[in-house]
Amino acid sequence: MSKIQHLPALLFLLMACTSVEAEAVRYGASLHESQWGATSSRMQCTLLHKIPGYGTALFTQNAGEPITFSLRPRAQLPEMAKVQLVSVAPAWRHGQRSKILQNIPATKDRSRIDLNSRYARQLLHELTQGMAPAFNYPDPDKGHTKVVTSLSPVQLAPALSEFTTCTTTHLLPYSYPQIRQSQFYFDFGSSALLPETVKRADQLVEFIQENSDIRKIRIDGHTDNVGRSRYNRNLGQQRAEAFKACLLAKGIAEEMITLKSYGERKPRASNKTAEGRAANRRILVTLER
Repeated sequence: MSKIQHLPALLFLLMACTSVEAEAVRYGASLHESQWGATSSRMQCTLLHKIPGYGTALFTQNAGEPITFSLRPRAQLPEMAKVQLVSVAPAWRHGQRSKILQNIPATKDRSRIDLNSRYARQLLHELTQGMAPAFNYPDPDKGHTKVVTSLSPVQLAPALSEFTTCTTTHLLPYSYPQIRQSQFYFDFGSSALLPETVKRADQLVEFIQENSDIRKIRIDGHTDNVGRSRYNRNLGQQRAEAFKACLLAKGIAEEMITLKSYGERKPRASNKTAEGRAANRRILVTLER
């Protein structure tokens, strides 16, 4: 069979491929539509990009946690096995090739596509290089072979600068899970706060004042087993009250605080050693939302 005889088949395949590509639905901000915005606080930094006709793209970094990314469409996502993440070269990037970055398994949550820190940083890197990261996935529910949703690097720089400043200088270095429970220690037979305790109390107060979700502060006083039970129960109460006074002096509302003394009844270590008894001379401060 001659090469000429193969031409109809080749033309058919070419037309079919072109038809499939044409059926792809594309979302992305044009050169003149592209906008980025940033918000800053001590608890959270965000970098937001609006995608016309689709939804939003959001980079988020919370206090004490790594950066994450979320693609949030207005309409529910279709059921799918994976999402292809590609880096597309804009028209003005002559000579730059597009590339596949990752194939990411889809989750059951059809309201958004979430990426962990690794992929979020990869996305941000591609944007800073002038590339347009895009999410490709099939949408059989609407008869489309593919949905392509891209992020534009245009007008990114000012908002990214604000976001970077927030994450590097404004954001608190600890999260709620990291600071939810804190131990503070005491010298033998004493309820006086140690200098280290006062310093750490400043961090705790800063977190509470920046986080309106904190509703209650519970302070539990503890002792070693040296001395009578009643004495230790009173000493545990005095330790809890000393820390409460410290919080009040720093502006924490009294109605948020509750106290309880366990004395020697709940040791965290063995009282048979000096190290164990030192570990038991403490208060436990718990923040509750």
